[in-house]
Amino acid sequence: MMERLNYDTIRSYQSFLTVEDMDQAVRGFLYVHKSSLSEGTKKVLNFIWRHSVKVIGVSFAKYDTIANEVELNRRTVIRAVKTLESLGILKKIPTSRMNGKQGVNLLIIQQFEKVDDLISNNMSLHDDTPNVTPNKAENKQRSLCENKTLKPNNVSLQGDTEDNTPTHNQENSSDVREIDLKELDASYVPDTVHEKFVKVAQPFFKAADIYRLWNRVLIAYNKIESNRFIEDLIDIVIKAFKQSVFMKKMRKIHKSFEAYFYSVIYGMFVVEKRKERRHLYYDFLGDE
Repeated sequence: MMERLNYDTIRSYQSFLTVEDMDQAVRGFLYVHKSSLSEGTKKVLNFIWRHSVKVIGVSFAKYDTIANEVELNRRTVIRAVKTLESLGILKKIPTSRMNGKQGVNLLIIQQFEKVDDLISNNMSLHDDTPNVTPNKAENKQRSLCENKTLKPNNVSLQGDTEDNTPTHNQENSSDVREIDLKELDASYVPDTVHEKFVKVAQPFFKAADIYRLWNRVLIAYNKIESNRFIEDLIDIVIKAFKQSVFMKKMRKIHKSFEAYFYSVIYGMFVVEKRKERRHLYYDFLGDE
């Protein structure tokens, strides 16, 4: 049942006590995910952030209003909100007007770790949001970038995490032992990662690697600007992952698994995007 749209309803969803708390949450989210977000998605988030002050953490701007302000089409705005939902920084609450008709969606900014806490916990931007085209040095260091035979339930992040940890953390190895990120199994993967992807990846990878691979999926998804939601493409993601694992088993991958997987998933997404455009093209011809 949808919530009735009134001021009391909006107030009930206030998610932060102060604007400063909200700012720290959004900055922490951007610290982790900024490099994987499309420019359009960042514009949408910034708009919602700026317009969540009257009731702290809650925006009730219409999609059309957001689209006009950030100079994007409505569909792109909806897709951006969906992406931000999947990453855990937004929650959408449908509402209804007093006459029972559908009202605007409340877009609620969620709690997120502060930047200082992320740094102290070794959750660096380099670890969680790799560039689309990592350089060769990074490929050699990343846990998914070594040319080792992939073995179910035996892909350890030990050693790789040490190579990839920022310099100031290398000097204090006790921080690494306290966090023990390399030992976390798939049950620790955040809910923002699609459960089907976790299920298919968990025989081969630990939580941190699954999380990084999913970020690769989101990078490819945002790059093609699909009209479909990521949930609608999950079967394609699974297919790309399985093909990549097979090629790794066959020792046909001569670069990092992560980079190879990204190239496969991006290629499949491009094909799906072309299908979308072809469908629109035929619809256009039919209208004539």
